[in-house]
Amino acid sequence: MDASFKPVPAVSKCLAILRLLDTEVGQGMSLSAIAARLSLTKSHCLMILRTLLAEGWLTYDAERQRYGLAPSLLLDLAATIRRHDRGSVVQDILARLAEDIGLPCLLSRVNADGSFSCLHRVQGGHGLVINVAIGQHYPADAPAQMRARLAALSEEDAEAQLQAMPLRAYTGATTTDKAAIRREIAEARRRGFAVGRMEYLEGIGSIATAIADGGGQPGLVLQCTGPQAAMAPREEELGAAILAAAARIAVAWQLH
Repeated sequence: MDASFKPVPAVSKCLAILRLLDTEVGQGMSLSAIAARLSLTKSHCLMILRTLLAEGWLTYDAERQRYGLAPSLLLDLAATIRRHDRGSVVQDILARLAEDIGLPCLLSRVNADGSFSCLHRVQGGHGLVINVAIGQHYPADAPAQMRARLAALSEEDAEAQLQAMPLRAYTGATTTDKAAIRREIAEARRRGFAVGRMEYLEGIGSIATAIADGGGQPGLVLQCTGPQAAMAPREEELGAAILAAAARIAVAWQLH
């Protein structure tokens, strides 16, 4: 983007309001609360809210005096997504994620045997490059991807698959003790994402989360990778970014 470019303030504020209300689904927010959270004057905030109401993108509960996102906004967004190729939408989400976190990101398909195949990948910023080809295969026991996939299954199914899975030590740091892996899977369920710490490639860490298919089973795995020393202090930050991107990919994937 041109360094001299300056966003239009009204548009930026409008988008900020929509993003804020998206965090309060089912609850809504009052004019005062929205204005305070976004550091807007109440009069200016009210003008934007009324415009969004007129366009059908917001609802207003007069009794509770709260604004919320309207279903028509979601329908408009869904129609937009359908008009675009799913691959380009997903690639754009990955590109934004990689740019935001400065790390390479890839999306893999979960195969019938539990292994993984790369569908999309984007290099991160700061000169960091991963040599992953589209279609590249990862084994079912690739640590971060495997834990993310099993964490998305029921405990019973995950345990049965873990028991039957042969585990290899890809590096000196690879965990092959199944009791320890059970703890990692439980932690992945709690956090929403799994972590591999130099367990597949020397010195490289990975954070991954599964994305459910139409039947509720893990059909995709989204992950970012990078130097473990740089990723370790950012696990929560990176995990949150991965989860947010995964939610957007899930919508795009299921609308096509």
